[in-house]
Amino acid sequence: MTFARLLGWLLLLVWLSWSFAFQARLASASSGGPFVPEIGLVLALAVLSRLDEREVPLLALLVALARLPYSGESVVALLAGALGLCLLGLAMRSVVELTGPLWRTVATALLVAVFDLWLAVVHSARPSGAAAGLPVGLGSLLAVAFSSSMLALFAGPALAHLPGLTPLRSRRW
Repeated sequence: MTFARLLGWLLLLVWLSWSFAFQARLASASSGGPFVPEIGLVLALAVLSRLDEREVPLLALLVALARLPYSGESVVALLAGALGLCLLGLAMRSVVELTGPLWRTVATALLVAVFDLWLAVVHSARPSGAAAGLPVGLGSLLAVAFSSSMLALFAGPALAHLPGLTPLRSRRW
């Protein structure tokens, strides 16, 4: 791995951490918590659409590590969710072009909803959360999926071109 790619991965970790921190701050400071988009996941999906397939596990690891300080879930749950998100994103990328506005929007809404549903299922599987059921309702899942898809629609290409991420883009269309 060249120095430029290593620096690109390090900067992606920084951008992901900042985006998850900003998302957590927005969610805690406002009453519209469910409408706060999954900024880090949108960034990860924007990078995934231009990333080489062999580097997807590293992307999943960075997403899980960046989200860990701002989530109440375990490392294993976040890593499994991030890896599932990336693998589903790869599967979608093999069928449709994720850099196009329509498919980027639809894919982001679907993948964010699946990721948040995964975390809700993991949370409800804990002994302390089993009695309460799923901690997230259908309305809040739809709200975060919609807000994230709108962020992907309008800012997805800009997120993929954040400073330092150029060495990670290997798919040229």
